[in-house]
Amino acid sequence: MNVFLHAGFYFLLTISATIQGLAQTKPLPQPTGNHPASLAIRVGLTQLYGDLKDPVSQFYGGASLSIPITKTIAVELPVDGGELQAQQEDFYHSIAKTRFIQVAAVGSVNVLEGFRELNKVYELRPYAGAGLIFFRAEAFDFKTGKLQRLTNNAGSHRSRDGIEARGKAGVKRTHELVYVMGLRGSTALSRRMSIFCDVRLNIVRTDKLDATLDNNNNVSVPGGPVFTEGNHYDSNTKDKWGYLCVGLNLYFGERFKTN
Repeated sequence: MNVFLHAGFYFLLTISATIQGLAQTKPLPQPTGNHPASLAIRVGLTQLYGDLKDPVSQFYGGASLSIPITKTIAVELPVDGGELQAQQEDFYHSIAKTRFIQVAAVGSVNVLEGFRELNKVYELRPYAGAGLIFFRAEAFDFKTGKLQRLTNNAGSHRSRDGIEARGKAGVKRTHELVYVMGLRGSTALSRRMSIFCDVRLNIVRTDKLDATLDNNNNVSVPGGPVFTEGNHYDSNTKDKWGYLCVGLNLYFGERFKTN
């Protein structure tokens, strides 16, 4: 997680310096009063923070629809998908690989809206919300690559508390509640387009996002239960994943006029 903290810190410093420099040296376009909706497309690197302590960055992609509520506040609907990976040689002797799709609803606030000279050209938006992540995770032996643990097999069930099985067996993907928080900074490329950088942390209501439970290095037996079924929501820790990305915002209307 230190890598993402450092990257996020330098990200904020870069945005701050860029905004100050450009605001002092360039005449800025005038706002039109319009607040159009936008579509964002992004690519970046993920990291998985679970029981396996060494995250491995993986590429991912995503898109968002942003709908302004006021000139400062917007509701966003992000969709993300890709792969997460982490590993740990001691105790677990595992490499975990997780394929996922995540949907969410978040609220964002442009904290630069009050600065008239930066209005419409630069944005800095903290955001937070919640959603669902759909995933299938597997853990493999660190050296041999043999399957050790997995989240879904012929005996997998849905569960409301992480313990009691409900419904039919054979669930192919697990879905869990996820809490989303992040920070995005952007600068306009044209009246209908901007480029942005985004750092986000996703806190998942499960301990099996890396196919591994707290202090449990058991290995599954072929045809037997998956050990990750014992994921108790109240006592197990919450796994997390984060990303650092760049992307483009495409607006459905002009945000400002040139001088």
